[in-house]
Amino acid sequence: MDPTAAESFKEWLAQAALDLGFARVGFASCAPFQDQRPRLEAWFAAGRAEHLPYLDAEAMLDPGRVLAGARTALVGFFPYARPRAVPGAGGALKLSRYLWGPDYHRILKPRLKALLALAQERVPGLQGRACVDTAPLLERQLAQRAGLGWQGKHTLLIAGKGGSWGFLGVLLLDLALPPDPPFPADRCGVCTRCLDVCPTGALAPFQLDPGRCLTTYTVETEAEPPAEVRRALAETRWAAGCDLCQEVCPWNRAPLWGDPALWGGASPLHTQPAAQARMGVARWQTLTRGTALRRVRHRHWLATLGRILGAF
Repeated sequence: MDPTAAESFKEWLAQAALDLGFARVGFASCAPFQDQRPRLEAWFAAGRAEHLPYLDAEAMLDPGRVLAGARTALVGFFPYARPRAVPGAGGALKLSRYLWGPDYHRILKPRLKALLALAQERVPGLQGRACVDTAPLLERQLAQRAGLGWQGKHTLLIAGKGGSWGFLGVLLLDLALPPDPPFPADRCGVCTRCLDVCPTGALAPFQLDPGRCLTTYTVETEAEPPAEVRRALAETRWAAGCDLCQEVCPWNRAPLWGDPALWGGASPLHTQPAAQARMGVARWQTLTRGTALRRVRHRHWLATLGRILGAF
């Protein structure tokens, strides 16, 4: 594809992604992240992936491992938080805002696949893959390379004044398109609010230790958490995920908000008194059907409740 045609196709593709609900869109090269190798290898060597066995450093460093021949990544930022969705209101337990609605995989992935299908109509033979945090990609690094923002000290992507309440969706393509200028540098400055608020010390500047993160033990694994995590669960009452580092981030004062019509109203899990959170398996399956919380087994939920509310 000649440069003029590539630029025109890129502009069309970006607008098509915006029309599908992405608030910000950027394009990045799929060249391997060799500059990230020392940091990532040190992270693995320190045992940080102990509870995340599906991660693989070599695959994460090279988008070409996810799609053979990948040349370009379209990266989209999709906001999900809403002003009135406040975890813990009315005495309820706290569930991370990304869990307050239908499973985001069921929203973003079909939209990215629809975008790919439209692109293939314009460019026959085009190959691509839609990725929403289940493929071994350095999504936040791709987003920074695509100019969408920077990886904050809490390790999440901050889309400038758009904040960090957003999912990242990636469409890998085997077609070279003009990349956008990368985001030049982080803008966290001397702020350490996210680090200071973390109840277990899981955060260091631009690094996360999953072995001390509340989300790891309430969503990712049923392993017994260390003492500092058990204490923090009881004190903070975060029963699934944790938003503390994002709640204090100055860039989230007036962020891009998610579409209320898309994410719908809160389920009883987000609003009912904590004492009612103890329920049978049938009720749990009903309340979590179609949500990202469905990956948490009923027994895991009850174990977390036991750590927060005490034995029952």
